[in-house]
Amino acid sequence: MKLGGSRRLAFLLSSAAILFATPECRAESRERALTFTDVDEGVRHAAFSTDGIAGHAFDVDLHGVELRMIGAGVAHRTVDGIAAGLGRHVLAVNASFFDEDGKAMGRVVDGGRASSMSRLPSWGALVVDRKRARIVMGTSLPKGSPGGEVVVQGLPRLVVAGRVPKLKAATATRTAVCADGARITLVATTSRVEIAAFARFLALPRARGGVGCKDALNLDGGHSTQLHARLPKLELDVKGGWGVPNALVVLPRHS
Repeated sequence: MKLGGSRRLAFLLSSAAILFATPECRAESRERALTFTDVDEGVRHAAFSTDGIAGHAFDVDLHGVELRMIGAGVAHRTVDGIAAGLGRHVLAVNASFFDEDGKAMGRVVDGGRASSMSRLPSWGALVVDRKRARIVMGTSLPKGSPGGEVVVQGLPRLVVAGRVPKLKAATATRTAVCADGARITLVATTSRVEIAAFARFLALPRARGGVGCKDALNLDGGHSTQLHARLPKLELDVKGGWGVPNALVVLPRHS
């Protein structure tokens, strides 16, 4: 196809711009910001699927909700089973790892009351107190008191002060929680992901398609990864392979 003089010049200029663009610029042009939408008071949702990592993320404003650690009872139950009967404004993900006897591992606190005072010093811990969330090492948990209104331990810490630490290679479906003051972000994947790639995705800024976590903790994964949402603008279930000992649950704030 022949081009006229002005059209040929425009074509050559646009081709040169593409050819000489830096790899960073070309990569950024392909990136799409992760966009969250309101699905309930104090709760926003984003679905993601990028570079083989697919799943759901929920921003939770701790000033607008009540956060709970709800146990399954005598026997393990699936997350949707734990959340059954909690109404039409509920979001829940699996939480604690568990041992061969089915007992939740590490510190477990709900409403300031500990169901497990066990402390795993080398593990991380989500601590929520006075509507502020942080992720700390287990060594920071006090021995003689619960240590917060909501506490759950996990392993490993995926993002620490915005950086991804060195992680041992492992591939599985994943559940994670990010903490940033008055906001936590709950993340569950529907795809099996390598843990370092998942951590980098969590740390990547939202403008570049990541979750933008400053601090993130890995909760139990694999067959335990489950998510249940019954919200005014979203109903969603990520099914797991078995029951779990407890769930991190978001409920409407009591006035």
